[in-house]
Amino acid sequence: MDLDPSRTRAERSRALVVGTVVGLALAALLVVVAVRFAAQNPEQANLGSSVLSLDAERLAREVAKRGPVLFKDPLNRDREIYVQHLGTDADKGWVAVSAYASRASLDCLLRWNAGRRRFVDPCTGRSYPADGQGLATYPAPVTGGIVRIDLRTPNPGPG
Repeated sequence: MDLDPSRTRAERSRALVVGTVVGLALAALLVVVAVRFAAQNPEQANLGSSVLSLDAERLAREVAKRGPVLFKDPLNRDREIYVQHLGTDADKGWVAVSAYASRASLDCLLRWNAGRRRFVDPCTGRSYPADGQGLATYPAPVTGGIVRIDLRTPNPGPG
């Protein structure tokens, strides 16, 4: 067994350098993967923002198949929304609806009733039309095939 302290120290230094280089290489690889993901999936690239950017064509097909799509607030501020498409043209007819009729309880997440084409509050039984009338909504304009929903500027529901 070799107990030469200078050799052990040199080996430790080498291991530290190799470990640092490998760590930096992995971090760089992670950045490259994240940038490529963002470039290929622009609708999911800004999840740290208060503005959701979503591909209108793809989302219109999803809504037509399954109904409004529920999105969790990207900043975890309890501003979950349903994104609803009410038209036949992917560039028109979008509305973003608060997923809660009231802030009284976050247990009362609205549910979509496909048969009745209405949002239903499971706590009160009250229902709301597909366009979200009576609920807080958010602007959802389409530009260049992208639906942009600004969660900073709600249009308040009545009362």
